[in-house]
Amino acid sequence: MSHYNIAFINEVDSTNTFLKELVKSQNLEAPYCVSASKQINGKGQREKTWESEPFSNVLASFLITSLSDLKELPRLNNAAALAVVETLDSLGVKNIEVKWPNDIFVSGKKIAGILTENVIASQRVKFTVVGIGLNVNQLLFKNFIATSVCMELAKDIDIVEVLHKLYDSFYHFIYQETDSLLMRVNNLLYKQGESVTFDVAGRMKEYTIERIMINGNISVQKGGISYELEHHKVKWIK
Repeated sequence: MSHYNIAFINEVDSTNTFLKELVKSQNLEAPYCVSASKQINGKGQREKTWESEPFSNVLASFLITSLSDLKELPRLNNAAALAVVETLDSLGVKNIEVKWPNDIFVSGKKIAGILTENVIASQRVKFTVVGIGLNVNQLLFKNFIATSVCMELAKDIDIVEVLHKLYDSFYHFIYQETDSLLMRVNNLLYKQGESVTFDVAGRMKEYTIERIMINGNISVQKGGISYELEHHKVKWIK
C-alpha cells in the first residue's frame, strides 16, 4: 500500500481553493495532498495567475495541520522552497536558486512557484495550505521567462514520480529546525550580493541583496546601510 496520501483531480479552479474546501467539509489531517492535471484559475502571489499547460506539470497543494503560530510561516515557506530544490536536484537539474519571496529559478528562469494560505479561527492558524506549481514537461510559456524540467534535461519526465519526490521532501523539511532551513535557503539565494530594482510604494529603488531574514523579510543594502523589505509591500522589478 502506498504511503502517499494524494487525491488526484482531473480539473479544478485552484488546488489551494479545492483543498481548503475539502478540509472544511471532511476534517482532513496532514499529510494530505491534492494534485490536479489542469487548473482553470491557478493562483500566485499578489492575485497573479499561474500559467500552466494542462497535463504537463505538477500542480499540487499540501496540507499542514500542526502549525498554530503565524510566526512559523516563514519557516514553512523555506521548507517548501527546499523541497522543490531537493526534488529538482534529485532529477539532475542544475543551477537551482531560491528567489525571494516565493519562486524557484534555474539558470535565471522561473521553474516553480509557492503560495501559502492560512485558514484562521480564534486568532490561531486552524490549518495551512501550501500550493506548489512546478514546471515539468511544458515547453512553451507565453507570459514570462520560464523553464521546465523537460527543457533542462531534454527528455520527458514522469509527473507522478516528480510529485512523489516533492511529497516526500515537503513532509520531511517542514519538521526541520528554523535556523537550518534558513541557512540552506540563503546559500541558494537568487541575486545575492547583486543589485536589484524594487518598486517600493510606487518608487523604483535599487538595493543589493543580502539575505532572507528569520521573519521572512529580506535584508538589502544601499550606500553601506541595511534595510528590511516586506514582500507584501514591495515588488521585484529586475
